[in-house]
Amino acid sequence: MFLAHASLISNSGVSRFSWSSLRRYHHVPSVADGILYVHHLDKSHRQNATKQASQIRHCLLQAKEYRDAADAVSLATKPVLLYYSAMCLALSQILFKGSGADSLDRAREEHKHHGLVFSSAPQQKSDYRLKSAAAGLVARPMLNNGQRTGTFELWHRTAREDPIIGQHNTNKGGNSTTNPVKVLFISGDNSLPPLPKTGISFWDCLIGTPGMSDWLRQIGINSDIVKATIALETTSDDAHAFILAVHPHASKERIVEFQSDIACRPSDIDRLHVSEGEGFFTLRANGRGLDNPVFSLPSASTWTNEDIRFLPHKTSLNEFGYIYVGLYILGNYARYFPDRWMVDFESGSPLALAAAEFVSMAEWRMALLTLSELSRIYHVLRE
Repeated sequence: MFLAHASLISNSGVSRFSWSSLRRYHHVPSVADGILYVHHLDKSHRQNATKQASQIRHCLLQAKEYRDAADAVSLATKPVLLYYSAMCLALSQILFKGSGADSLDRAREEHKHHGLVFSSAPQQKSDYRLKSAAAGLVARPMLNNGQRTGTFELWHRTAREDPIIGQHNTNKGGNSTTNPVKVLFISGDNSLPPLPKTGISFWDCLIGTPGMSDWLRQIGINSDIVKATIALETTSDDAHAFILAVHPHASKERIVEFQSDIACRPSDIDRLHVSEGEGFFTLRANGRGLDNPVFSLPSASTWTNEDIRFLPHKTSLNEFGYIYVGLYILGNYARYFPDRWMVDFESGSPLALAAAEFVSMAEWRMALLTLSELSRIYHVLRE
């Protein structure tokens, strides 16, 4: 299942909009109708669909309660509560996109685990650098007799790359129109690559989460996010062009790596034109009528109608996945290593400052992304 439609929303009050809009999925009969429609099921499956819709309601109610509880506490315990909120949101996605076999009661038969295993490297008291502290906090996939199990694994099986949204400008017969949000690229209905057995660290989550790139840049750290804009231009003679403009935010090495991730058919190379500058480039792909060049772009998150944020090289997560794993790591660190976490919290260490920014971003972004999954409409902020 993938998202083929987009909607532009206000940049103000996003958290309230996201959590409030999720309330419409508390209504069991209409959500059951949605499950039947999405999965092309007839009325004979109504009982299973109703059960899953009821479980979605329960998960969303708990997600909101955990989130509200997180609002009432300090950073000392906030990551724990927000992780459980994120896990409930992940469960609602699993239930909506999965089959009857993914209902909570069926899932508990084989997936009685978070699906991730936390580990923390020994603390170096003399080293307070953010990178080394965050890199020492790692989440690995849960393995049971060599098989990946648990809630995260169930979520990962149903997760897909997010669509890439851009502006569509049309100029025909002297009349110009602009659609600020149009789905320009949709990934195949394929599972994401498996999470590495070595896992990913909180540092990986920091530099791989689109919502952290601006903050990291403010403190002099280059993330793995590549920022760009993308648009489709159509003219009166039915000629059109996809225009990707990559901004000079990432390191030169990351830009080169990003360029290598763009692939096209050999027969279309002559229709792709690249203009390069210092740390940035523009790609133009020309087509006409139904004759489009075939090329692929790396996984991305559309942050605003003028801001595409491409994810790290060959990633195994989408944006929600980075938030999910990052909160799991922070929640486990706060819960099981209070002697270390509280020192970070009380001293305002670089790790604590990064954690504060991460949970603040995650609180609204994870709800908006879940709303996109349940509504099957990708929500984009207005620039």
